[in-house]
Amino acid sequence: MKLLKILTAAIVAVTMVATFSLSTAYAAGTYKISCKNDAYGMQLGSDYTQVAYVYDASDLTTRTESAVAGVGTNNSYLITEFDQAYVGNDCLYSGSADTNGTAVVAADVARLAVSAIVGAVNNRIDMAYAAKNSGASATGLSFTTQSDGIAMSANKIVGGLSFWADMGNSNFENTQTFTNVRLDSMSYDGNSSSYSVGVDKTFGKALVGLVVSGFDTDLKTTFNSGTYKQDIDTYGVYLAYRTNTLHIDIGAGQGDSDISTTRRDLGNDSVINGKTTADIEYSNARIAGNFTRGKFSIVPSASYRTMSMDIKGFIDDRADDALELVSGDGELFTSGNETLTVTDDNIAGRNVETETMSIGLKLSANLGALVPYLDVSYNSEDTTRAVYKNEVGTDGNDQETAGTNYSSSTNVGGGVNFMIGSFLKGGVRAGVITGRDDWEEDYVAGNISLGF
Repeated sequence: MKLLKILTAAIVAVTMVATFSLSTAYAAGTYKISCKNDAYGMQLGSDYTQVAYVYDASDLTTRTESAVAGVGTNNSYLITEFDQAYVGNDCLYSGSADTNGTAVVAADVARLAVSAIVGAVNNRIDMAYAAKNSGASATGLSFTTQSDGIAMSANKIVGGLSFWADMGNSNFENTQTFTNVRLDSMSYDGNSSSYSVGVDKTFGKALVGLVVSGFDTDLKTTFNSGTYKQDIDTYGVYLAYRTNTLHIDIGAGQGDSDISTTRRDLGNDSVINGKTTADIEYSNARIAGNFTRGKFSIVPSASYRTMSMDIKGFIDDRADDALELVSGDGELFTSGNETLTVTDDNIAGRNVETETMSIGLKLSANLGALVPYLDVSYNSEDTTRAVYKNEVGTDGNDQETAGTNYSSSTNVGGGVNFMIGSFLKGGVRAGVITGRDDWEEDYVAGNISLGF
């Protein structure tokens, strides 16, 4: 019977803790006042103290209290102007939850962006050479029935120029488990869209081109109950050279970006808004070989790509508190002493970088009007790691979920290039990124060109 009582009490306690954790996952602080309300004097640089006191001039007494946080055990201390202690647990026990999204997701956005931009350019180069050669090409993307191949052939337009366009979309997710703001997680998910348009021309076995690219991404940042949106615009150049069995190309570009973020004030549930800009630079290089047997081609390759994103410092704008929303206002503030102003957050500038080395293999079959292919690669990656604020208090969880240190992944993709009639040519491709810790990603892209 005693054991039954103990078990019952334990079950009740666990249920209450679980319910409390769920209810506080997105709950406001004790008094529904911003974590940075000026009344608390909670600012020590960018951190908070564990205990802050609300002004109450009516109580000027000396007390003896036991085990008061920040005071000690059985110590007498003078309450000169302060009485009621306020501890906003969500404010104190949050790390990533009280961090602007740029510190956590910007580096991954850079990796996604450079993959999309360089992927579009590489695809164009492959198809340009395939269009110029009806036989085996450096990529195996050619047609036996059409001498101009799959894409708009170089030197077929005004002045010997060719024009092309490529569009893509990607879905991605950091799969770390999110429970509540007191148990840090990097969990977020989103999607991106990209486009590239370019012009190029061949000079013998060389191809020289210009490209303008756009990359837009929209994320739900679960870890701080917010959002992250970034628009990147770049312009670049590329150069390729091909022999019978060897293909080399390089590229570089730069641009700028607009970033907007939101997150939740853990004290009063208001939205914190931030806006900034960033300067972008990227570069890439690739070397590939070609081995053709009849209709089939095998193309091994090694490639490198990198992007640097210099994010400017900015202000995270916290809304001032509204008196009518403050809980227990009659007890919290004395008459005429309502302090509702809130200190904004200064977000420091940050530079993030991503570098990827890839070893790949492309297999293709020349079926005339259709060229299906399989494209796989192993990627070794060095991407700036996510960072977030340290907790000021301790929630008993000594092993906070840190940002994953991504190091490698595998790309498994494929597609088909096609021609409809003698004017419309294009292709589609899709794939998934696997093997990246705490990460899921898939993508789809396509291109189309008209020849006249």
